[in-house]
Amino acid sequence: MTIRYIAPLALVLACQPADSPAKGSGASRPAERATPATVTAADFETFRWIEGTWRGTGGGVDPFHERYRFVDDSTLLRLSFSDSTLGSVSDSTRIGLRDGKVLDPVDDPEWHVTAFDSTSWRFESVEHAGRAFTWRRSTPDSWTATLESRDAAGNPQQRVYTLERLPD
Repeated sequence: MTIRYIAPLALVLACQPADSPAKGSGASRPAERATPATVTAADFETFRWIEGTWRGTGGGVDPFHERYRFVDDSTLLRLSFSDSTLGSVSDSTRIGLRDGKVLDPVDDPEWHVTAFDSTSWRFESVEHAGRAFTWRRSTPDSWTATLESRDAAGNPQQRVYTLERLPD
């Protein structure tokens, strides 16, 4: 899996079973996949709070650095950096509004938005039920990324990362 956004996400989710049974089901029935939310251009504009350069911490990983920038009214560019100098981009992807859906990445979707409001955006895996992440604005200068997956027994697990705005 290529790292598409918050650097630790791929590492956490890649180690999880693809379609774990629903907790308490007693059977190997996969969890239901969520339906993509319908998003308008005006809705997508409410996501502009994420623009900027950020330092992420938490989840038991070293600090990481990312930058988010709208390149037009329907595409958000995410850059990950190798270190705190922000001198070398280690990964990039485009998150986009296409035909009423928000896709990440836009050219080969692994994730789609299933719920949103003016301060949070929830992405769920296109292929693997039970894998999701939510970006939630805390203040104008901070937000959290909550990653959800299931362990080998099908039990839900979460990791939370805090991102703080860096000066541009």
